[in-house]
Amino acid sequence: MDQKLSLKERLGYGLGTTGEQFPNFLVQTFLFAYFNLVVGLNAGIIATIMLIARVWDAVNDPIMGVIADRTRSRWGSYRPWAFFATIPMAIFLVLTFTNVGGSTGFKAVYCAVMYILFGMSNTASLIPLGSMANVLTEDSQERAVLGTFRELGSSIGNLAGSILVPLIVTAFVSSGMGEARGYQLTAIVLGILLIVFVGITFFTTKERVVPPKPEGNILKSFLVLKGNVPGICIILFFFFIATAIITRQMFNAYYGMFVLGNEGLGNSLLVVMSIAAFCIMYFGPMMVKKWGKKPVLYIGCGLVILGGLIFWVAGTNGPLNLIASFIVGMGQNLTFSGVWSIIPDTADYGEYKNGHHAPGAMYAIANFGMKMGMTLASSLMGWGLMWAGFDETAAVQAAGVASGLRTFNALSLIIPTVCAILVMIPYKLTAEKSAEVVKALEERRAAEK
Repeated sequence: MDQKLSLKERLGYGLGTTGEQFPNFLVQTFLFAYFNLVVGLNAGIIATIMLIARVWDAVNDPIMGVIADRTRSRWGSYRPWAFFATIPMAIFLVLTFTNVGGSTGFKAVYCAVMYILFGMSNTASLIPLGSMANVLTEDSQERAVLGTFRELGSSIGNLAGSILVPLIVTAFVSSGMGEARGYQLTAIVLGILLIVFVGITFFTTKERVVPPKPEGNILKSFLVLKGNVPGICIILFFFFIATAIITRQMFNAYYGMFVLGNEGLGNSLLVVMSIAAFCIMYFGPMMVKKWGKKPVLYIGCGLVILGGLIFWVAGTNGPLNLIASFIVGMGQNLTFSGVWSIIPDTADYGEYKNGHHAPGAMYAIANFGMKMGMTLASSLMGWGLMWAGFDETAAVQAAGVASGLRTFNALSLIIPTVCAILVMIPYKLTAEKSAEVVKALEERRAAEK
């Protein structure tokens, strides 16, 4: 079987991530500020809402991965979930960014319920989309290319979001609709784009690898991590690097307004961070081919740490802040694309060790690691704002707040990324070992027929 994918399939797969990134960018970058500055919830309530959502994800995400693994349809196992789940995802995105008013308690409950339902529908689409890499090809290098196209799609979504979301919100607000209505209409636009772009993935890709149907009860799917040291390493890595990157995105609105004193420059940081991905992604697969996936992850981490250090010394210097954001963006691309390409390899390794095919469960657990990173990011946001003495009700912040926020911005990038490097030390799944694993699985499956 030819394991090399066409350009149409690679682009189609990547554009699905573009679609997913539209609502996820809005949530990751603006939801904390929206709940805080528009709805009026304090940082502690917001952090609690996100923690509750992640506790539920601990149950919901793995179950969705198992369901996708066990699905059989004329469209495959994962494609139908990836596409059709975008409809409720778009609906709950809009409802999450709908300010219903009322008491603080009522608003907190409403925001929590809508955010959790959005997360569940997001899981139902995003986990199957990521799991598709296992059934599009079994070639490790081709998966590295797919990971690059996935991150390309994510970067397009990030770039479009960083440019369009502030423009759309500002346009709606300037028309007299107000911030609340502006965010709601923005969510409607992004929800429509989500459905269209994931639809492109659905119609341009094909699940060419027919996976063995999982046997036994659902709990056996979680054996994918038993003895799977590479899988455990990449999940922990994803948790820490996602914490660093998502904190930077969430914090950007505060950084632009209260550190740089220039909201427009703050928005430019996200644009530059997204543009950086386009400047490095072409070299990603070549770097993987020459040095391997783990060294490239380390290079990406080094760039994130370097960007954090430049942020620390930049102060309000616009060019230096833009350079720091560009460097962090390159690091994000190398680390995230690397994770996406490694997850299918670790799923194969889990099957090799335990005899149970469960790529959806593996991807779901890894995705949960990323969501826990998002939760830690929101908690860090709350702690960082309180530590710096930030007061959302004050017209002018107290002296020293800007300096504290600047320090938090740098350390929230550097410390989690150092942790990400450390947890990858035991990872030993090289390209050669992955090829041996795939060959052994092919022989095992052929013998079982």
